[in-house]
Amino acid sequence: MTRPLQSPEKEFRLLAARGTDDFAREFTPLLRAIIAESPSERDRARARLARVIGQTMTLADAYGRRRALLEFDAAVSRLTPEDAAFRYETPVVPNVPFSEAYADILRREPRLAFTAEEVAKLYQEQHAFALAKSADLALTNAVKGHVVKSIMEGTPSLSASAILREMGDFTRSYASTVYTTNLTTAYTAGRFQQAQEPGVREMLPAMERWSVTDSAVRQGRKEDHGEDHLSAHGLIADTADRIWQSHAPPSGYRCRCGVTLVPLPRLRRLGLMSGTTVLRYEPPGMGKFRAHANFGRRRPDLAIFGGGGIA
Repeated sequence: MTRPLQSPEKEFRLLAARGTDDFAREFTPLLRAIIAESPSERDRARARLARVIGQTMTLADAYGRRRALLEFDAAVSRLTPEDAAFRYETPVVPNVPFSEAYADILRREPRLAFTAEEVAKLYQEQHAFALAKSADLALTNAVKGHVVKSIMEGTPSLSASAILREMGDFTRSYASTVYTTNLTTAYTAGRFQQAQEPGVREMLPAMERWSVTDSAVRQGRKEDHGEDHLSAHGLIADTADRIWQSHAPPSGYRCRCGVTLVPLPRLRRLGLMSGTTVLRYEPPGMGKFRAHANFGRRRPDLAIFGGGGIA
């Protein structure tokens, strides 16, 4: 019997919960090399971190693309994604090496195979090294800050083990931020890329934005530091609408928002089609939407793949 496909929100939660602790452990060798001031160890640790970041984003992108194709299958079957939500296997990243995990998803969705090599190469050879370099800089600044603080307080516990121990909470939190943010970016990029493919776009020409609607969702409170993601929950627009340049997830660090493809039958039922044109629906209060200052400047797939994308 085929297991049910989880809702997009549940699917993303499974992906986000997959390996935060394992990911955090990859920061320790880099942190040790920074503290030891060893350039060779630092280069090796940064390269290893880049490989892990690249593999994480490659897998997330593949799952985003696969999700788009499953929603396409549902539309072709004359069912809305809601109606077909219990017809497909739930995709869960296996707890196995990257090569096996990636091969597994390609076996389950052969339609992804023709783009797989180019997508993986782009993530792992370009973006991952830039992200690892940014992580290196952030950890370096954190170490410097810790040393300065210890000296000013007159308790300079400057041994490597002491610094690692006292920076443990920061390292885990920072690793979680890097992991979740880049997972969301790649997952969303994969969905938008697949949504532009011929056939998919004709059947599912729009996206709907959703947020994880729990107490942690950013909604303009003081603790949200000016961010309001919840106000855009329910936004529907053409997949090529310029609004996605500013409203496509992620809208901030550790953002847990996402998008779902919307099929033509549902758009017609909602009165959001005028001939072949998708009419944008903006939920009440969407004017309050605010992304973090470092986000909302370009749609994730265009930022990663460029205007032409990967066909």
